[in-house]
Amino acid sequence: MFIASLLVATLLGAPAGPPDPGVATGPFDAAVDRFMAPPGSGAASRHFDAAVDRRGRIYVTEGDTLVRLAPRGRRAAVASFPSRVVPAPARLPDGTPRGMPVRMQPVLTAVVQGPDGAFYVGELAGYPFAPGRARVWRVVPGRPPEVYAGGFTAAVDLAWGPGGLYVLDVARNGMRAWALVRVGDRGRHRVVASAGPGTPSGLTIHGRYAYVTACPDCPATARVRRIDLGAQAQA
Repeated sequence: MFIASLLVATLLGAPAGPPDPGVATGPFDAAVDRFMAPPGSGAASRHFDAAVDRRGRIYVTEGDTLVRLAPRGRRAAVASFPSRVVPAPARLPDGTPRGMPVRMQPVLTAVVQGPDGAFYVGELAGYPFAPGRARVWRVVPGRPPEVYAGGFTAAVDLAWGPGGLYVLDVARNGMRAWALVRVGDRGRHRVVASAGPGTPSGLTIHGRYAYVTACPDCPATARVRRIDLGAQAQA
């Protein structure tokens, strides 16, 4: 669902008005709003992931906001994440030339609670999908979010395992590769597994093994890949 929505948004080229003078916007928000918002709501939901804290409270990624849900439909914003202005990585479908400032909206794609009790939130670098611009945030409720690690393109899932936090990063080198990345001390990256074209969308870790769903929308080739983390965690 996630990768399909990303590709649909890219291909549609839905126009959007610029929020700032001299800064272009692109089709991502309009396209995702159209496909993922409840009919008649006028707003996108974009609920990509959820986590439960140690008290049983549910946290949901919703667009550019981490939301805490409570009984009887009550909800509270825990943290909101800022947009950024970045240079267009190439000429865009709406005619925006390469290098022109473009406002890039964060789209939260993953959330997991860490061993320290904080929440770690992954994002997709929204339109124009500039490679290497996505980040993982550390969120302590009641405090501003802090960047924990950067340099990703589409951090579609997160999990804690041997040696630290693992990030499932899609769309490395365009759509030609994906990688499972361990984030160590001071945000340093180590690729522990990678593969060529594919659309992995889920990650879970049990013991020394990571399990990655690969191409879940492909009826004939969908599979789960098991990755041994033991040797990498000691490296």
